[in-house]
Amino acid sequence: MSPTRRLDALHKGARVLVGGHSSDGPGRFFEPTLLVDVDHTMKCMREETFGPTLPVMKVASAEEAVRLVNDSSYGLQASIIGSNMKRARQLAEQFEVGCVTINDAQTNYMALGLPMGGWKESGLGVRHGIEGIKKYTRLQAVSANRFPMRRDMHMIPYEPSAYRFILRLADVMYGAGLRGRTK
Repeated sequence: MSPTRRLDALHKGARVLVGGHSSDGPGRFFEPTLLVDVDHTMKCMREETFGPTLPVMKVASAEEAVRLVNDSSYGLQASIIGSNMKRARQLAEQFEVGCVTINDAQTNYMALGLPMGGWKESGLGVRHGIEGIKKYTRLQAVSANRFPMRRDMHMIPYEPSAYRFILRLADVMYGAGLRGRTK
């Protein structure tokens, strides 16, 4: 967590229960930090924080939690903790985020077959799963006649024999039922 986010939260009434300091030693490491008495105006709730920080905010209802999560320009991940799995899944479907974990916060990182990507201004596309591979591909359809036909079969105006052949071919390919396909 950046010092500005921490100071913003503290200035607006949040409290640090655990951590909150840069750790000693080389590098720019920050202790895992638990912030409480957080509200939705604080930067730690409005900006993406890539660090070991957990801001805890009380809400009046699950619906308010969904509204506040979605009231963000970011949407990388959300977690729901609860004993009612049916309700948790209903809430998960309402979040505007790329991944929702239920009763966990990081199992999705280990599930390599699970697509992972952010919504809104979060993330850099999708990684993992088939969707993660598809971003490196481009679709291209290539069609070739298995049995080459005379050039005039494709040209308008059709010769009478070509017209009859096209009608029969359409009947075989798109006719109604087996009888229509074998005429």
